[in-house]
Amino acid sequence: MIIIILVSFFVLLFMGLPIAFIMGLVTSGVMIVNGDALALIPQRMFAGANSFSLLALPLFILAGNIMGEGGLTRRLMALANLVVGRFHGGLAMTSVVSCALFGAVSGSTVATSYAIGSVVVPELKRQNYAEGFIASLIGPSGVLGLLIPPSITMVILGITCNISIGSLFLGGFIPGILLATMLCVYSNIIARRHHFGIVEREHHTKAEVFRIVRDAFFPLMTPVIILGGIFSGAMTATEAAVAAVLYGLVLSAFYRELTLKRLIKVFADSAASSATVMIVISVCSAFSWLLTTQKIPAMISAFFMQYAHSPTAFLLIVSLILLILGCLTEVTSLIILLGPIFMPIALQFGIDPVYFGLVLCMNFALANITPPVGLSTIAGCAITNKDMGIEDTFPYTLYVIGITAAAVLLVIFIPELSLFLPRVFG
Repeated sequence: MIIIILVSFFVLLFMGLPIAFIMGLVTSGVMIVNGDALALIPQRMFAGANSFSLLALPLFILAGNIMGEGGLTRRLMALANLVVGRFHGGLAMTSVVSCALFGAVSGSTVATSYAIGSVVVPELKRQNYAEGFIASLIGPSGVLGLLIPPSITMVILGITCNISIGSLFLGGFIPGILLATMLCVYSNIIARRHHFGIVEREHHTKAEVFRIVRDAFFPLMTPVIILGGIFSGAMTATEAAVAAVLYGLVLSAFYRELTLKRLIKVFADSAASSATVMIVISVCSAFSWLLTTQKIPAMISAFFMQYAHSPTAFLLIVSLILLILGCLTEVTSLIILLGPIFMPIALQFGIDPVYFGLVLCMNFALANITPPVGLSTIAGCAITNKDMGIEDTFPYTLYVIGITAAAVLLVIFIPELSLFLPRVFG
């Protein structure tokens, strides 16, 4: 039965079916073979989605979309350009830093790529950056929204694996900044080697610097409000998401860039995005229940306990598994499927749950980049040139994958990168 489940899953995956349909079909098929009542499927789906904490998910999506449409992108990009625009590859570095700053208010990978890319890609082209380089940088830079809080992925992971969402948020800062720095250094090296871009020699007056910092100050207060509310005990993660929505509405009203028509579209787009994620979560709940009844998690646990002789070896094996599966499916499915399997094993090895959660998040960032199902890289291609395929981004995408993989290894071998802030402020 285990072989049937695995073969059926990957056959349907290679046929190109959506992941929610795959899990639903496999679950239904196995239950029919076993003679189980199919009425259990909607029950398990409802149980998987019936969580107060999951309300944070659509609310963070809504908050990010409100802020993205409310005039924050231009202000954050101006601040990023002020910091790194004068270096070689300055505009590319500005794109990376802008994604990091926007990730601190949106929490979404693809949304971050589109929000920044739609503004900066035409200028990157004008400055003679290669399209393959642009796509390989703008798309993957969006994963900074996965690492730098508030992060929708961290919300799902925290709920699924019973990890403090606030601690995950805090732990994501240093790894996110680390990856952003590595991508900036890479952009500088590539720009020098291939003579991309124009080095900005513009000198900003003190008044201009003050105006740019002032304009970006209030958007950058978003993670402070969220984390402050959670760690002060004044708010749960869900209530902090409500506060983020209200704060975004106040800022958008102050900037006067979000019209009623665009606000209605924001609500509609947020509802559609939330529904897509919630369908995957609910069907994954039924599929995970099926795996448990077939004792697959117990078998995987026994394998790790037999062959992984240290916590580091366990984390490296988990990273290898996620690297392979990340090439085949999207991140939400990996969280729901593998999180509940790997977390108990991590605890048996004495691994801190927050540290393990951040290792998983780094691997999810890598999974978002790796072809053929690297959604961030696909988004980068779509933003740069609608006729571009992932193959057109080589070898630049390989460099970015290597950089992200190196960041994963740094987080694995230096636990304090993930645990320093949670220990100080937790």
